[in-house]
Amino acid sequence: MKKETLIVIFYSLYFIWLLAITFLTGNLQILNYFSIVVVLFYFAFLREKGDLWWFWLGALIPIIIGMVFTPKLQPKLDLTILTYTPAWLPLAWGTTFVALRKFFILIINR
Repeated sequence: MKKETLIVIFYSLYFIWLLAITFLTGNLQILNYFSIVVVLFYFAFLREKGDLWWFWLGALIPIIIGMVFTPKLQPKLDLTILTYTPAWLPLAWGTTFVALRKFFILIINR
């Protein structure tokens, strides 16, 4: 299969996934499984050098923000937030970082 076809499949999955996590379901189990499928598809077929680093950079953002800020926006380090953070949230941030990076590279190289 050509790489362009895999990229189209990835972006189709990615935007369906964003629609699902935004509007279609509130079931965390479905969101977690679908998020894992999208991430595994990307890293199995489309991974490039540096993508894992960008993925973890994006995935750490909601975790760090959740640990540092409380609902009243007062800085406070709270490690218990890790138990309440759904798995799809860091996966969504990490995948978005990688997808936007790949999209930016595609636009620049044209």
